[in-house]
Amino acid sequence: MVQDMHNPEFYFEQYEVFNTSTNETKIKSGKFRDTSDILENEKVNYTENLTSGQRQTVVVVSMPGLSDWAQDIEHKQNHLKHLEEQPNTSKRLQNAAKLKRSYDETEDENGEAMEVVDEAACVNKEPRTKENMNSAANVVSREHLLNFPLPDVASKSCIVKIYEDTDNLKVNDMIEVIGFLSVDPTLSGEFQPEKNALIEPEVESEAETITHNPPPSLVPRLHAVYVKKLEHCNPLITEAIDQDTVLKEANSAREHLLKALTELLLGDRLAAEYLICHLIACVYLRQDTIALGQFCLNLSNLPTQKYPNYAKQLYDIIKQFVTKSYYLPLTIDNMNTMTLLPKKDYECNRLTSGVLQLSKGTHLVLDETKMEQGRLDNTGVHNVAALGHLIKNQKVEYDFKYYKMEFESDISVLVLSEGKSLLPSDYHVPLKPEESSLEIFDAIVEAATYYLKEDIMNIIRVYLTNLKLVKYTISEDLQFVEEDFIEMRSKADSSNPVTADDLHRLLVLARLVSLSRGRDTLLKDCWDDTKRMEAERLQRVKNRVQSTF
Repeated sequence: MVQDMHNPEFYFEQYEVFNTSTNETKIKSGKFRDTSDILENEKVNYTENLTSGQRQTVVVVSMPGLSDWAQDIEHKQNHLKHLEEQPNTSKRLQNAAKLKRSYDETEDENGEAMEVVDEAACVNKEPRTKENMNSAANVVSREHLLNFPLPDVASKSCIVKIYEDTDNLKVNDMIEVIGFLSVDPTLSGEFQPEKNALIEPEVESEAETITHNPPPSLVPRLHAVYVKKLEHCNPLITEAIDQDTVLKEANSAREHLLKALTELLLGDRLAAEYLICHLIACVYLRQDTIALGQFCLNLSNLPTQKYPNYAKQLYDIIKQFVTKSYYLPLTIDNMNTMTLLPKKDYECNRLTSGVLQLSKGTHLVLDETKMEQGRLDNTGVHNVAALGHLIKNQKVEYDFKYYKMEFESDISVLVLSEGKSLLPSDYHVPLKPEESSLEIFDAIVEAATYYLKEDIMNIIRVYLTNLKLVKYTISEDLQFVEEDFIEMRSKADSSNPVTADDLHRLLVLARLVSLSRGRDTLLKDCWDDTKRMEAERLQRVKNRVQSTF
């Protein structure tokens, strides 16, 4: 995922070198490399045949929230077996042993000479240690350099240098890159030559230099030959989707998923149907300030008294279906201490990541059952407001200190709570567990895990991603929708009004009900199912009682 974009970098695309030994001149290229290819007896001719160019520098991180199953498949698909071959390893070990022996022998023969070398090395290192007790390496931490959005999630970071047109590339885009790897240790900001302040005034602070030039062992460089923007990152789908095939196979995948989720939601089929709609939802169109297609679901009345970790157990199953997800317990401590919004760091001239800097299609599960008594400080209040803003508008406000800038997002938010959530939601479904299921929940989780074998799991994983990519069309002749809405309006009263928002909510749900059943347009049977689901849901919300579970 593109985490940040730095200023363009200037380099010598082509330059001429003069060999002082042979008096020959050569044209060399500076493209796809960080350091110039100049031999000891060569000099650069700065007056002729010098072409400068610029390349875009982009900071990328491993896909935030990428599921373990997706990572495992990626590793299997991209693993280079020849790197494991024994001869290479043993050859390297033998060479290392030889080197060690020759070093030992030299030391025995001429201990005095070795001492001189060591002393010289110490002399070179000493001034830096004395001058900079707070040396460059200590100016910024490892975590600062890696700058990952999600805390406590193992990730990698890389600086990609792009030579082609990058106008359509944005922060948070998912990309696939092929290029030349560059890990020359001299690229690290720690080893930048000290400048004479009179000749070259300082334009960057030490912290900024190291932030933009981290050690390549920690943050490698990649000179891109090919960059491709991705619509999704599900490794099970490697080709463009065939819509007819996807729709044909949708129903059987839905049956597997509905069966598993109904069991996990303690026999509540309605909640399982809404959860399926939530899992396949995505923003398909933006109109003015409205993000069409977003579907924030609040499942309440969770049996936390009997099963305190029910929300986490439910998430542990959901994350095995979806490609990217993150579980965030809404504790007072988390809200008061976590950085949710990305922030511009002017001292280091970079975007410091936050938890809500996620790529499109990520599932964010907010566990409100972990909220305890306490006081939200200023940070906590801002974090709760940021979550509400994301849910309502599918936008995240990045903090640029002097102003806020909104970045569009497409993050599916699922809120799990005991009572109705404090956060806004598009669809609130109070859970209606069966008594029999409540008694044997642990056995249900075990049975679901046994039922969801790898082949069934993969069918569900492909189904959930494909349905976000399917093109859905709505015909203009929807007589049955028009008639039903007129009837609903005629039956409405002041205590139970029917507005245009209700019709919009029904149409969004109907779209997802149709897609989940393998239909790419709205038909009467799906519309009737949608009306049934909404009527049952609204009845539950109306008759909601205090949880006794």
